[in-house]
Amino acid sequence: MERREVIRTLMRGAIGAAVLASVPDRQALALAPVSVRRTNGQENTVCNPHEIRARWIGHATVWLDIGGFRIITDPVLFDAFGVSLLGTTFGPRRLTPPAVRVDDLPRPDLVLLSHAHMDHMDRATLEAIAERFPGQVDVITATRTSDVIDDLQWKSLNEMEWGESATLGGTTLRALQVKHNGWRLPGEACRANGQPRTGRSYNGYLIERNGVRIVFGGDTAYTKLLGNQVRNVDLAIMPIGAYNPYPETHCTPEESVAMAVDMKARFFMPIHHSTFRQSQEPIAEPLARLRLALSQTAMQVAATTVGQGLVMDLS
Repeated sequence: MERREVIRTLMRGAIGAAVLASVPDRQALALAPVSVRRTNGQENTVCNPHEIRARWIGHATVWLDIGGFRIITDPVLFDAFGVSLLGTTFGPRRLTPPAVRVDDLPRPDLVLLSHAHMDHMDRATLEAIAERFPGQVDVITATRTSDVIDDLQWKSLNEMEWGESATLGGTTLRALQVKHNGWRLPGEACRANGQPRTGRSYNGYLIERNGVRIVFGGDTAYTKLLGNQVRNVDLAIMPIGAYNPYPETHCTPEESVAMAVDMKARFFMPIHHSTFRQSQEPIAEPLARLRLALSQTAMQVAATTVGQGLVMDLS
């Protein structure tokens, strides 16, 4: 731990868009977090084996480059999510654009999906990724959710049960139990409704490499489950929005921070806010409440604006 130098990025999403527009090789640079070491956008942005980079793309979508192994979580990269009919998507529309569009997305090694809700398992985005990189991307998702995308051209598609682990590219992932629900459409069997053997499930994940521990919380209400499953976390990627009036499935910012404290997290990356209007709280409220909650802890915030992130240098 003593040798880790954690550098917070200073770039805002709007500045990042302007920088990328001036760089010829957008695909190579589109997802590189800009740290204090980068000044003009022209430096080499390939993640070396001793770096771990995390960048918030919007909603629950985070780009992780872990020593060169690239993960994208719950990718939702179009202007709306929901039911698609005749080429039109009917559902909530984005309030803020993603930090990267599908056409500029570098190839991820792994798509990591928390559950089958449409704002986390977006069929349109996943189709686009599979079409751009056919047979080249592994996918991990929650139990009884792979049927939503099993017709697409993945390198592999696997479900993980709570407590199960897998290792890909030198990176170990463990599925964590959270408090949410799993149905994609109303009336479907759901694990949260007392159907553990037939219902759709929902995961958080512990991601480990070279001694670094990252938790992707996916979506969850307040629970002691995460703190009971994992401790000493370097980065907690946790939801903070859509809590009013859904306390049974979504945590408040204060509850999210409390769960990160339970996990003894050093850095906190808030997700699931400021992207889509899905609930009744004012759009700016989750971040305002988060800042106050974090001020009572030793944790530092990793990103509050789309496009921000951090770099962990382990050398």
